[in-house]
Amino acid sequence: MGVDMHDALTLLIHGRFSTVPFHDKYFTLDDIQDAFEAVPKNPAALKIQIAM
Repeated sequence: MGVDMHDALTLLIHGRFSTVPFHDKYFTLDDIQDAFEAVPKNPAALKIQIAM
């Protein structure tokens, strides 16, 4: 693992950096089909998360 990755993970672990702005949508596992259908509808989405 490179130095940059170590630094990035350290920031995440200590709450110094939030990934929330990068998540475009959250779906439950019950709505997984909706999650897969949302991807082609929003190609600019950085991340669509499925909560388990």
